[in-house]
Amino acid sequence: MASQADIQTPLGATVVAAPVTTPFVTFDNFLPLDLAQAMRAAAEAHFQQPHAHKPDTHNVWNYWYVPGLYTYLRAVPERVLGREPVTAFYEGLRRWATQYLGLANVTWPMLSLYVDGCGQGIHNDSTNGRFGYVFSLTRNDRGSRGGETIVWKEGDPFRNSLDRANAGSGLYDLVPPVFNRLVLFDDRMPHGVQRIEGSMDPLDGRLVLHGHISEGDAVVNGPLTPQTVQSILAPALDRALDAFPDTEGLHHGPLTLRLEIGPDGRLAGCRILVNRVARSDGGSTAPLVEKIVDTIKAVRFPPGGQPTLVIFPILTGGVLPMIRQQMAQQAQPQDSGHLRF
Repeated sequence: MASQADIQTPLGATVVAAPVTTPFVTFDNFLPLDLAQAMRAAAEAHFQQPHAHKPDTHNVWNYWYVPGLYTYLRAVPERVLGREPVTAFYEGLRRWATQYLGLANVTWPMLSLYVDGCGQGIHNDSTNGRFGYVFSLTRNDRGSRGGETIVWKEGDPFRNSLDRANAGSGLYDLVPPVFNRLVLFDDRMPHGVQRIEGSMDPLDGRLVLHGHISEGDAVVNGPLTPQTVQSILAPALDRALDAFPDTEGLHHGPLTLRLEIGPDGRLAGCRILVNRVARSDGGSTAPLVEKIVDTIKAVRFPPGGQPTLVIFPILTGGVLPMIRQQMAQQAQPQDSGHLRF
């Protein structure tokens, strides 16, 4: 299982994070324990004393059933967990995603409950986000089985197994809903939820907050203005992409970079945060990614007198349709579709 245990959690200590390059990653102990426990306690209180349930406090669950695809209950999380802890989770996740993924657009979470018979069929969310996120409030000692997040393995399952039998974990990964674990998975990957078996007690069910993460505004901290940074980075990216006229249209997915610009305008650091660029023909994306990084490393910015930090997404294949719609509504320029400041 891919893990990013060394990455900073919203209120944790600052550490160096490894780039996200795999179909999914897990982050255990994502929230401070007291916040995670408070949300779990609120959920348990919600289901206690069933004889005392009232319409204004308990008629909050939507039974979402789509034949052959979805069977579970979902709710607006603040009606069950309270506005304050959900807001703390959301704001922490948004800050973290901006700093460590370079993706600043995070949807408000949905709260979902899975009991015996519930699950999700295989699907993808290619137009809903760059990453899906699932944060687990599920008990580790629950009295049920299943509920793992299913993430299909990369590659062609037919051609990769022409000469050997394959099944189960050879075709997909199962990610258990461990308490206080955040799972990120590439929204383009086929994924689902393993059917729950066992208890009908909601306290034994799979209880998760989930949503999507996608591109937003870039981060520019320091004396250089966003306009100055964009005026230099945008032409550099265009030059890099122009070197691949025959294959550029085959590339799709985010590459996000963290740049440290020194006081003299020279690049002091360039680090990949996310590399989920894929080619529709299955070819290697390394030449394009290396060209982009090498081109960025060669640029020179105006002296600023102080360091400037830049975190930004490069979006091969263009921005997501919903983000393009938001940009149009905000009357923001969409010159290249590769940068957003």
